[in-house]
Amino acid sequence: MNVKEFQKSNILKILTFKKQVIFLSLAFFFFACEDKSYLITTYNKELINKPLSCMQLKLSPYSENIYNSIKNIYSFSNNCDNILKITYKTNIGCNSPYNKNKSLNSFIQLELSNNNKKVISIYKDLKDVNISTEIKKGYKQLCKKIKI
Repeated sequence: MNVKEFQKSNILKILTFKKQVIFLSLAFFFFACEDKSYLITTYNKELINKPLSCMQLKLSPYSENIYNSIKNIYSFSNNCDNILKITYKTNIGCNSPYNKNKSLNSFIQLELSNNNKKVISIYKDLKDVNISTEIKKGYKQLCKKIKI
């Protein structure tokens, strides 16, 4: 192998290495930005893959302000077997010595059921946030998992 071939070989190795580094960096960027703070529990994989024709909304506790801010995320029906139950709680005071993270003081849970059978549940602990905004974010997480 002469000097030119050796140099050409090393340049190709360096370029291949740079391409690999760029690819891995981009992959890390896209996967690292995914929000992993949601606890997602799947109860029925068959129903997740089935497209939903309608959904009924149940909000607990009911708040007209919360309802008005989220009612437009989907065209909810009052008579449907698919029920999206959204539960939330704010200003929780927990004095338990077993609670590791006392800074969290709220939560949201979105639970989809079909004919009273749980399909999927999405849960997130929160700290001092706008509940309506977090419910919309949780709904986006739900949309990633089921066919709406």
